[in-house]
Amino acid sequence: MLSMKRMSDGLKIGELAERSGVSRDTIRFYEREGLLPRPQRTATHYRIYTDEDVDRVLFVRQAQAIGLTLDGIRELIRLETLRTPGECRRVAALLRERIEAIDRKLADLKALRRRLAESLERCDRADSDACPVVLDLSPRKPRVRTEVSR
Repeated sequence: MLSMKRMSDGLKIGELAERSGVSRDTIRFYEREGLLPRPQRTATHYRIYTDEDVDRVLFVRQAQAIGLTLDGIRELIRLETLRTPGECRRVAALLRERIEAIDRKLADLKALRRRLAESLERCDRADSDACPVVLDLSPRKPRVRTEVSR
């Protein structure tokens, strides 16, 4: 635990949050997820962070901004601390995996867009009071009433 004198050397959670542009809850989340090391604490249990912690939070945010998952970010952090010759190859593999996931998502979104465009065309061509798309989506299709002549 740190004394109150040493506490002035570090950052409290609010200061870390402000300097890194995230909320206090995000800092706690990163700690729980192992993206940020557990901080030292004062005798009164305040968390105390360092400039390295600011750098780590900014690293995590940048990695999220390029679409990496939390698992991928954890792996990058692990690789960074190992500093092995294979580090760059593993990073490249993570990036390839992410690109493939994005490509799959794009294909799904394109298929969804086609379905929506087809539905829009059906709405535009509809000549009845009931929208054919709404009828198709309804779990219970309305029955057409017929008049019985007596």
